[in-house]
Amino acid sequence: MAEGLSARLAREGWVLPDYDGHGLANVPGSVLAALGARDERDIAPLRDLDAALTDGVRQVVVVLADGLGLGQLERLCAHGDLPYIASLVARARTRPGRSSPDGVQLLEATSVFPSTTAAAITTLNTARTPQEHGNIAYYCWLEEFGQVTQMLRWGPATARRGSWFDDPRLDPARYRRVTSIHARLRERGARSYVIEPEAFRNEAMTRMHAAEAEYLGYVLPSSMGVRLRQLLDQRPWGSDLAYVYAYWAGIDTAGHLHGPRSPEHASEAALLDRDLERALGSRSAGDTLVLLTSDHGHAEVDPAKLIDLVGDAELRSLLRAPIAGEPRLAFLHTERAAEVRAHLERRWPGAFTLLDREECLAAGLFGRGDTSVARRRIGDVVAMVSGDRAAEIVRVEGAAGVAHHRGAHGGLSADEMRIPILAWRA
Repeated sequence: MAEGLSARLAREGWVLPDYDGHGLANVPGSVLAALGARDERDIAPLRDLDAALTDGVRQVVVVLADGLGLGQLERLCAHGDLPYIASLVARARTRPGRSSPDGVQLLEATSVFPSTTAAAITTLNTARTPQEHGNIAYYCWLEEFGQVTQMLRWGPATARRGSWFDDPRLDPARYRRVTSIHARLRERGARSYVIEPEAFRNEAMTRMHAAEAEYLGYVLPSSMGVRLRQLLDQRPWGSDLAYVYAYWAGIDTAGHLHGPRSPEHASEAALLDRDLERALGSRSAGDTLVLLTSDHGHAEVDPAKLIDLVGDAELRSLLRAPIAGEPRLAFLHTERAAEVRAHLERRWPGAFTLLDREECLAAGLFGRGDTSVARRRIGDVVAMVSGDRAAEIVRVEGAAGVAHHRGAHGGLSADEMRIPILAWRA
């Protein structure tokens, strides 16, 4: 019998997404379960989350530190950059696999696939896998618009800004495939809040998947913790149950621009640590469950080794649509899959792990459920970049040049896929 894709990838050292209880996808399942709003259609809660941490919970706070992979967290704690978070981790490790006597637990989990913000945050907001919600990658070929679309703002990938929904005749809700957990919580009488940069307030992702939440914007990153502290002090939900989602962007930005081992990355993480300590550090264990996690980690990449896929005229001639996906996971839409594979292997030997879309869907890499939309948005050939390389897949009009990032994500390496979930009561 031929070896299955999942077994082959695991044997080669890739980290597969876990949707069954040990992944980011299970965080919204735990939110819904803790607040009494989960039903049988929803993804499972975190399998190993200690029941003592959810017993009697009235509020759940999820803090999403974009780009803070488990390996990065461990290094930063070891180097003294995260004293507050490190103190929580140390308490959790007194009883590995369970919460500490004073109520802290560290779970090691996986991101979704691709390991990218567009897919992961939509999963957090919907309790549905990328295959179900359709926001599969940062760049997706959308037949609805006949263009590759940047899926955070739902606008042309080759443009620096703008959304399809700037046209008032287009309602984002028409393109939303699943219901948000914010709507589900409201139906059950719970209140829901989103703390994000003010610039995100009217973006497509917010309008599509968080419109039912109350939005608290901030301008300076350090104000995220201020908003969180104010909300927990004031408890505007009164006797109702409540969910608070707070997002921190800077670690991801620093990881891209400077690399996940850079002093800039460490400095941004230290700011998050101090912000969380000011918001949560003085609170004794109460009826609030806090979950600190991330959407993905970063693989270190060498800008000098960038693979120029978008400039490859021969490759483009073999495709029926422009390249989409991620710098670490290109989606290639083609009726000539064998020729595409042969070309990539000849042009860049050893640079890619080449996957077949149908094999990926059958193996459940993108999640569960109906595959009809995912099948149109995922390339026939999925080219996963190996080692310390990334690929240029979209060229943005008017940009000063190629973005020479030193950190990237989207693939299945341990650095990209392994994430922490740190849980405690406040």
